[in-house]
Amino acid sequence: MTTEELAELFLTYLYDLAEAAPHPNFLFSLNEFIPRFGLIDLEQLQQAINSLGDRGLIIMAGLDVFGGISAGITMEGSVFVEKGGETEIIEQYRRDPQKFVKTQESFPAQPVVESQPQTLIVEQEKSTRVVINRAVEAILADIEDNLKRDSSVEAELRHDLMADLETLRLQMKKQVKNKTIIEAILNNLEALPSVAPLAAGLKSIVQPYLNL
Repeated sequence: MTTEELAELFLTYLYDLAEAAPHPNFLFSLNEFIPRFGLIDLEQLQQAINSLGDRGLIIMAGLDVFGGISAGITMEGSVFVEKGGETEIIEQYRRDPQKFVKTQESFPAQPVVESQPQTLIVEQEKSTRVVINRAVEAILADIEDNLKRDSSVEAELRHDLMADLETLRLQMKKQVKNKTIIEAILNNLEALPSVAPLAAGLKSIVQPYLNL
């Protein structure tokens, strides 16, 4: 499978999760994607995911050193899948999805890696932070756009929430983050229906880093 085909398969799998969810703006855990499709080359998967993010088809929360994935599909990503993509992989998957599913016995067991070189771990962590920062900024931009379009929000409250978003941006750029401030802002945003799903998704991204 080429990197382009893998990217479209990943996007289609994410699209199906979004279609089955109560709100398409959720970020989804895709930890079953790797074993379900018998993927071995995580570097190729990272390249596929990066290409989707660069094209604005997904909002990426991260592919960590253990292969954990969480992501959200954008409107452009949904349209891309609905149009059938650019390779034939989406049509093939739609025609016979079970053909792509791998059982545990259908791919070779991987050797247990006791440790990774420290430099590799550091580089992977840096890459993950870059992806996370992009995801946070993309979601904050979506929240800001929704607030501007939400006519039910009074002007004064909108002004306060916009200020909160800027505070949140600054906090996420800091090495040492103020957990109390971040959680208070996210809780306020979750109380507003027009941005609640986005705020919940953002919380799922930043929460692990508030507990460090």
